[in-house]
Amino acid sequence: MRERIVFEIKKLLSVFTQLWVFIFKRDLSIVLCTGWAGKRFSDNSRYIYLFLEQHKNKLGLKRIVWISNNQEHIAYLRAHGYIAFKKNSWSSLYYHLRASYFIYDQYIDDFYSFLTSGAKVVNLWHGMPIKKFGLWNGFHPCWDLKDNYLMTCSALGDILIGKSFQVYPDHFIHGMYPRNFYLLHSIPLLMSSEMIYIKEIRKQKQAGKCILFYLPTFRKSTLCFLGEKEEYKITEFIQFLERKNYFLITKMHYAGFSRHNDKVIYTSQGLLNLPAGVDIYPFLKETDILLTDYSSVLFDFLYLDRDIIGLPYDLEDYKNNDQGLLFDYGDLPVDVAYNIDELKQLLSQEKTQQQKMIDQEKRSQWLMKCFGNYTIDDTIKNIFAK
Repeated sequence: MRERIVFEIKKLLSVFTQLWVFIFKRDLSIVLCTGWAGKRFSDNSRYIYLFLEQHKNKLGLKRIVWISNNQEHIAYLRAHGYIAFKKNSWSSLYYHLRASYFIYDQYIDDFYSFLTSGAKVVNLWHGMPIKKFGLWNGFHPCWDLKDNYLMTCSALGDILIGKSFQVYPDHFIHGMYPRNFYLLHSIPLLMSSEMIYIKEIRKQKQAGKCILFYLPTFRKSTLCFLGEKEEYKITEFIQFLERKNYFLITKMHYAGFSRHNDKVIYTSQGLLNLPAGVDIYPFLKETDILLTDYSSVLFDFLYLDRDIIGLPYDLEDYKNNDQGLLFDYGDLPVDVAYNIDELKQLLSQEKTQQQKMIDQEKRSQWLMKCFGNYTIDDTIKNIFAK
């Protein structure tokens, strides 16, 4: 009964919004951004927000507004001269009725979707997928974007991301992910915790350490850290890394942390475990070798042209009983280890110059396949196209 009442109220408010914007036209110079249910300041929505604020005069924009449920983030942004409001504030409601553009990277309910009538609503999503998601695994209302726009990046993205949602094909947006633009450029604003972690990582780099960043994706069940159930083997692996002059950074996927309380229980001077809610992109820039499994970060990291190791320790189970895969894992531009012992071997080997050139060529081909030659200018042009 309660859900029915809420539905009817939203429907009524949607009609009110349509009438409102018919009388009071939306302002083409106002953009609202948000993401991850307002809990995080991260991912593509964070970086489009920073980019638009950085270039708003050139783009003819006046107000770039961040909507959040995190008061700490709001206070931090405001202290640095940015516009940010609590989602349920009067100011948020005002800008919901005035903005011409709504940009997000998760689900439409990150906004008050019933107040977006007459605006252009753009889902940037958050990654060129390796694993199946959305309509690949069955219908759910959250995959129905209706008349929203969807950033697919490229022709390959049209297939992988575009077919994951119900959305009009002529509403696909090609371009460069904003987060990838800032892999190659200085980030205008870092959070205070990010600066602390970066300082520590750079300290390790200055000491001659090779930075290895472990970023596993989420699973339907609890993550098996590094694919190893024996704690002593994990401890031995961390000691191995220290002897080999590696510094290990880890971060659990936010969804895995939220759903299964995935966490790292190990501590060491050679290990930095980042909070699950932190944004990874400031740290990817500091990374020498990426260690992952089925995460889309694999494709983003190609922009940096550095070594990638895949650790698909549960490959068959993941393909058949979990999300499933969109690619043959052996085709990906990575070195593959199926367990912690094989991972040790890879990290101990010195590649020949010829092998390095072969790896670089493969990474270059995949980068072009995933993202083409698109730039951030293409992204902006296609989002704000009339």
